[in-house]
Formats: sequence, C-alpha cells, structure tokens
Amino acid sequence: MVDVVEIVVELEASGFINGGTITRGRVVRRVPGGELICQVDDGVKGVAVPSAAFEKVEDARAAIISYWDQCNKALESNFWNPKAR
Repeated sequence: MVDVVEIVVELEASGFINGGTITRGRVVRRVPGGELICQVDDGVKGVAVPSAAFEKVEDARAAIISYWDQCNKALESNFWNPKAR
C-alpha cells in the first residue's frame, strides 16, 4: 500500500552553529487515519527525531522547533571549540 500524507505545515530552519545549513521539517496528516506526525529532512547524531503522534498541529510544530534547538545545542557542544578568555 502507498503511504499518503497531507502536508499541514512546512517549516524551514537556518542559522545553525555549523554554518549555512538550511533544513526543512513538516507536520503531516496521514491519509487515511488523520494522525499528525513530524517529518524532518536532517538530523544530528544523538538527537531523537520527534516520533510521537500529536493531537494538535501546534504541538507537532513546537516539537519540530524544539528538535532543531536540541540539534543546535548538540552541534555546539560536540563541535564548537570557543577560545579561552
């Protein structure tokens, strides 16, 4: 069977600590069924992609934004080496 989803919200994020990376994420509704889930194009090792089904679009949207914040923090802690002051 073919998996079909309706794109409800599409988001784009940029400005990550690792430079000019731009990524996208979506809140989608499964058809049939109506379950709201998140899809993200990119990830960072050690950061779990939002995998729950959500009841509200706003909750799924917030989960993607939180995920990107966690990715940026992971990039900073794993790769960023600030100069000692």
